[in-house]
Amino acid sequence: MESLGLVEKFIIGYIQHENFGRIYIMTSTGESPEKTVAKLIADEIAADDKVKIKITPKIEAALKKLQEYWMIQVSGYEVKFTSYGQQVAKELDKQTYLKIKQQVSQGKL
Repeated sequence: MESLGLVEKFIIGYIQHENFGRIYIMTSTGESPEKTVAKLIADEIAADDKVKIKITPKIEAALKKLQEYWMIQVSGYEVKFTSYGQQVAKELDKQTYLKIKQQVSQGKL
């Protein structure tokens, strides 16, 4: 968990604490699932459009990093934890997640 950045920890917490370990999505034609999920998350947590524009690419990059680390699986219709990702997610308590969420939603990356 220490090797993960703030945004990666946020995504793990977001999936675990806000979505019970799984996010269902519908991707637009020609748009990657990671980009769709990043936009969805940014729209949900940030009210300011400038913040959304700032955090969306960072969320997308973090999703790709978590896939490379085999913590999540992303397909055209869902994002879910791998068994390793589930273990890591259990280490992130809700209070810590909420602090991280507040920082990310304000664009303080």
